[in-house]
Amino acid sequence: MGELELRISDTDRDRAAAVLHTAVGEGRLSWDEHGERLEGVYAARTRGELQPWLADLPVRLAGTAVVPEQPLRVTLSKVRRRPDPASRTVNVDVTLGAAVLDLCGLPAGTEVDVVANSLLGKVEVHVSRGTRLIDTGTASLGKRSVVEHQPRGWSSVVLPPDAPVVRIGGHSMLGHVRVTVR
Repeated sequence: MGELELRISDTDRDRAAAVLHTAVGEGRLSWDEHGERLEGVYAARTRGELQPWLADLPVRLAGTAVVPEQPLRVTLSKVRRRPDPASRTVNVDVTLGAAVLDLCGLPAGTEVDVVANSLLGKVEVHVSRGTRLIDTGTASLGKRSVVEHQPRGWSSVVLPPDAPVVRIGGHSMLGHVRVTVR
């Protein structure tokens, strides 16, 4: 019997439902998609039946259990990371500290969602020139910015349709979320 044929528990279904609830709250799913997927999750009997309902969301399936991706939490310190772009989602929560995420050199066609939450801290995301940036985040008494280091004589470039995409979401309260384009 393969791993995908193993039966899942009610707890696994409830964890999968929690992932869907988070996804609709973050705007990753519409309410219609959420309802359809929720029905599929609660009807699933095996890991193989559960997997398609979560395949495009930030979640990993560990054994037969559904485990939401855990954010990088930084408190009173500074952390540097080069996230794996294959994970598609990077969650970072900073309180009184700093996190530096290096997303330079993403291959064409790659899409990465960064959920950057900052409370009295800083999240800095480094991307390469030619990356399409989409900022959907918010700030309350905080700041969100994009800094471009432009070489002499450099002018605006039209991005190709398969340019890497980095979506920056999350919330900055009394903190700073900054994207640096190199």
